[in-house]
Amino acid sequence: MSPLARLTAPLLDALARSYRFNARWREANRDLICGQQAERPRGISYTPPPARYGCAGAGGEAASGAGDEPFAARADGARPLFVTARFRSGSTLLWNIFRHTPGVTAFYEPLNERAWFLGGADADATDPTHLNAERYGAEYAGLEDLAGWFDPGWTERNLYMDAQSCDLRLSSYLAELIRRAPERPVLQCNRLDFRLPWLRRVFPQADILHLYRNPREQWLSVQRHSSGVPPSRRLVPEDAEDYFYTLEWARDLRRVFPCVDPAQHDHAYAVHYLLWRLSYLFGATHADLSIAYEDLMADCAGTLRAVFERFAIAGGKVAEDIYAGLLKPPEPERWPAYADAAWFDAIEADCERELARFFGA
Repeated sequence: MSPLARLTAPLLDALARSYRFNARWREANRDLICGQQAERPRGISYTPPPARYGCAGAGGEAASGAGDEPFAARADGARPLFVTARFRSGSTLLWNIFRHTPGVTAFYEPLNERAWFLGGADADATDPTHLNAERYGAEYAGLEDLAGWFDPGWTERNLYMDAQSCDLRLSSYLAELIRRAPERPVLQCNRLDFRLPWLRRVFPQADILHLYRNPREQWLSVQRHSSGVPPSRRLVPEDAEDYFYTLEWARDLRRVFPCVDPAQHDHAYAVHYLLWRLSYLFGATHADLSIAYEDLMADCAGTLRAVFERFAIAGGKVAEDIYAGLLKPPEPERWPAYADAAWFDAIEADCERELARFFGA
């Protein structure tokens, strides 16, 4: 080997290793980089396979579902009910209400990464802010085999799914919960709001209830695990505080909704508000009924009556004495002590303008 070759060989080898490393790194993180979601092919549509080969779907009939197999109705005819809501929106209270409703089996956050069906401390413990709630995993007892379908990545990856998306593991997992529920299944979910188009296609016989809450109050609630975010704190691209999945979700969803990219905003509330706003749009579009947490607290019986009548639960009748013990005393709004209305108004107005541009309004 010539002196020049001996000199350049280590450098070329280092460059080759660096290229391979960077290629693997880009592949592993492609869905975390804004703009990397592949567009669907255009100018082509589904046609059945040639009849001469006897393939399934040949002869002109499209394969059922074109991806995930649609859910088959329960033998007892009970329609499953999905509750879709953001984190810290009062969804645990609503789940607890359904749990205490006769004729219902209420599953708590089936996509939670703690996998309640595995039992143990996670399934038995409860968040101290979830008053009067007990054992999140009680309804999952005897369902340990669901681990074969479960994917903990559901809580943070591929959070957006349109009607053409495919996740056979997710559809099978949810279908098994629905099938095995002793009574009418209610699935309270905080991780399906951006997957509702897919849910509608795969589970066409299911009902969807949408719960939402004042975004300002919700913002204070999502900070409970952080050191607190004063209005003056600027958002840095890789903020160490995640604010109850806020930044984690934004980094995944920015592939589809660039406006939620944390790098675009000065304060984390803007990211929170945009996620709340987009989630509200998905819920209002795809759910059968939307209710506000504030209405549930102010008039629990009246709000539940509209829900029970719409979804034919408990004959449309609300047993107020059953739910009175689940509610906590009403509290005054906390957001005015965090920042004045002008601070919130300015951020929300900027977000609304960006959403209007994005949707072409």
